[in-house]
Amino acid sequence: MTGQSATPIQDVITAILDTTDQDKMALFASIQDHPMLQEAQTFARNGQPERFLYALPYPLERVVDGLLQTVLPGKREAQFILRQYRFLNTHFQKIIQRREGFGCSGDKSRTILDRLLQYYLTGKEVAFDPGEQYTFGHPTAVFTAHRGIVEFFEGLYALYYGNPELYLGALKNVMLVGEPEEDDG
Repeated sequence: MTGQSATPIQDVITAILDTTDQDKMALFASIQDHPMLQEAQTFARNGQPERFLYALPYPLERVVDGLLQTVLPGKREAQFILRQYRFLNTHFQKIIQRREGFGCSGDKSRTILDRLLQYYLTGKEVAFDPGEQYTFGHPTAVFTAHRGIVEFFEGLYALYYGNPELYLGALKNVMLVGEPEEDDG
């Protein structure tokens, strides 16, 4: 071989990842002289996680929290979905992948979270209409019922704040038993 990787796709993936890292580093370089960032850099270099947390992530989180409390007062679950979207999306997506496979798992997870957010904003229960124009984003074997989606979300909500019991019960229902039946009335 002449210094190239085993497959062209590996070169493409490496180039994409390198570009992403360069973009992050360029963004940081453009603002690195800000005093808040200077302090955070020092704490990171010195291995002081709690001081790093309070120097940078915590103040940024407070801004986000203030925005959400202003725009969505009293809607804690909706605020949590917006604030912790990646955390929630990853969990829903991994379960979908295990139960349904990888096909459209990202679309399905995003659809679930979009509808769950609407539920907490408007009260409209999560439902998937097979007559919709686009159904590739509908889950088919897991998270198909409102109650199961809400229970799993509530478990993740509790887990995030250090209480694993609800999550473990919801995870067991989703992975071993299937979803809870919908109430008939």
